[in-house]
Amino acid sequence: MSASRLARALRAWLPGLLVGMAMAWAADAPMAQTVPVPVPAPAPASPVGVSASASAASLPAAGPASAPGEARVPRKPPKWRLVVDAPAPLDRLLEDNLDLARFQKDAAVSRGELRRLVAAVPQQARSLLDAQGHFAAEVRTRVQEGPREPGRRDAGSAARAGVNAVVAAVVKAVVGGEAPQPAQAAGDVRESATGAATESTTDAAAGAATEASTEGAADAEVLITVSVEPGPLTRVRRVQFVFEGELDQRLSAADPVAQALADQLAQTWALSEGEPFRQAAWASAKTDTLARLRADTYPLASWSGTSATVDATEHTASLYLVADSGPAFAFGPIRVEGLKRQPASAIVNLAPFKPGGPYRERQLLDWQERIQKLGLFESVFVSPTLDAQQPKDTPLVVQVREMPLQSATAGIGVSSDNGPRVSLEHLHRNAFGLDWQAKTRVQLGARLKDAQLDVTSHPWEGRKRGLISLQTTGLIDSDNAITNSQRARMGLLREGERLERSDYLELQHASVRSANDLLVSNATALSATTQWIFRDVDNRLLPTRGTTSMAQLTFGRTYSALEEDGFFGRAHTRVTAYLPLPWTWQLTARGEVGQVLARESVSVPDTLLFRAGGDDSVRGYAYRSLGVEIDGVTTGARAVATGSVELAHPLPVGVPGLQGAIFADVGDAADRFSKMSAKRGHGLGVRWRSPVGPFRLDVAYGDAVQKWRLHFSVGISL
Repeated sequence: MSASRLARALRAWLPGLLVGMAMAWAADAPMAQTVPVPVPAPAPASPVGVSASASAASLPAAGPASAPGEARVPRKPPKWRLVVDAPAPLDRLLEDNLDLARFQKDAAVSRGELRRLVAAVPQQARSLLDAQGHFAAEVRTRVQEGPREPGRRDAGSAARAGVNAVVAAVVKAVVGGEAPQPAQAAGDVRESATGAATESTTDAAAGAATEASTEGAADAEVLITVSVEPGPLTRVRRVQFVFEGELDQRLSAADPVAQALADQLAQTWALSEGEPFRQAAWASAKTDTLARLRADTYPLASWSGTSATVDATEHTASLYLVADSGPAFAFGPIRVEGLKRQPASAIVNLAPFKPGGPYRERQLLDWQERIQKLGLFESVFVSPTLDAQQPKDTPLVVQVREMPLQSATAGIGVSSDNGPRVSLEHLHRNAFGLDWQAKTRVQLGARLKDAQLDVTSHPWEGRKRGLISLQTTGLIDSDNAITNSQRARMGLLREGERLERSDYLELQHASVRSANDLLVSNATALSATTQWIFRDVDNRLLPTRGTTSMAQLTFGRTYSALEEDGFFGRAHTRVTAYLPLPWTWQLTARGEVGQVLARESVSVPDTLLFRAGGDDSVRGYAYRSLGVEIDGVTTGARAVATGSVELAHPLPVGVPGLQGAIFADVGDAADRFSKMSAKRGHGLGVRWRSPVGPFRLDVAYGDAVQKWRLHFSVGISL
């Protein structure tokens, strides 16, 4: 066969061959989405010299082709489902963090996007498992295609068959035969390849992983399974700390304070030996340790280097940390900004440190909190000026905004102990410019009438404060007996971080009269008292863990008594414990013991004696109803002992802080402990942790009186 004949045959068949190859490529190529393309009208038969750049879109479609100018319909997104086969809690970890899992909620994900997400699964899963310490985990991804609709033609197979037919015809013509006309060649290609390829283009073929449906047929679901064999968990084998900077120098000099800090950092390190090595725990432990170092003497500390070396065969991790402490800082001068009417001494005297003392962030926060509690300032902000060139003399700036010099409030309230009441309170934050606060309070109620004046100094050096107090009270008890009392108190208050101590001298008088005006008790006493209040709770207003306690010791002498004058002593203590239990239960336990020591004939003011019953004593009994009965009137007793146990649990009503409670109380007040008879009360209640303190509503049954009683109160008692 001559070369000219071969050339003519190739020129005749080349356009069809290129068209067929283009259709086959279009059927197999991944397409993320289908862009609507106008379909032109069929072109007339081309001459022998037809251009080889003719595209598949320019060919007339066989079968149900789109009309001229009509846009193709985008194919539907694939239907698919992800299954994670892994032990807990790794299954939840992958389900929450794999990109493929998050996209599962998006039903409109395209085939190209789905293919990309499936391909990224192994690497993403490995990263997540490594972060949990499963460095030897094995990850497998399996894609199961749904069945095709019977009788549906595969676009790629049809196009490839068309190309093969064209090639075979060319070979036949070259070997021995006449080449058919170009129009016939184009028709062969259109018949064998164009229809299938056009159908594939309209349907946006998604490749082997996701091509589970064709346009016009019901889509089959694709099941994507991620299987994980976690292997042994990597655990911490060794932790080594190395310090640089001034901390290292002090350790070398055997400084006990520096050694205590280094020991504390090692003891509080969260990722200790034997613990599972997890990336999140590793990062958190480094952050916490550096924060502790910065909060104690070295505020510019930083990590010089950290490394975690994992032994894949032994499944262990060795941790190595180098901390540069930087210079050691010390407190310097204090500058107060924003003062107009209040003295700077009120702020400076509260500082829990001396100039030159080691810098500690906890002391700054405690100082700021104490300044805020003075009630003199709307806002308080304490900030150090850190300068690495002058670390031994760090200036402290206190920025404050003063509250109004005077304020007055009025209120109404009600309680089960004293009934309804109205109150008026006035506060002068610097009375007469003497650096003392004066608070006046008046309460008028159905059973209680009370007026009180408290004058308290601004803080003195050593965090001490002077106090002067005057009070007069009239109280009607449940048996209609009337108790009138007056007192004057002067003393000193010392405020610590958890301990408050008060020492004062007190002159007081109290009398008790029956409903028919019979004088039952009357005495005046001068006494000295020391009182300690200790708080070790997670929250002073709404405690859930810890203890609060109060202890009082009083020594005095009575005058103008109804019976005899004489000396007396008094001791009183009260402890409350808070403990969270499993399954969100909360336990509260309380105990109280008190006794007055004096001769039997010596009269003691009723306000220094003891009574029981009421909200914070033995529920189920009226307020102050348990005591010593004289001429049909209940008076104070010389001994008291009460106890209470309460269990609370959140109520499933969607109100935060709302709890239901069951409780049991027991106690009594008498002249001697031997004369006490246990008065028991028990019942149910509701607790609400309101912003102003715990609100309590109780219904209690008193066994001794065989009656139900309602109790309610707001706040906590020491």
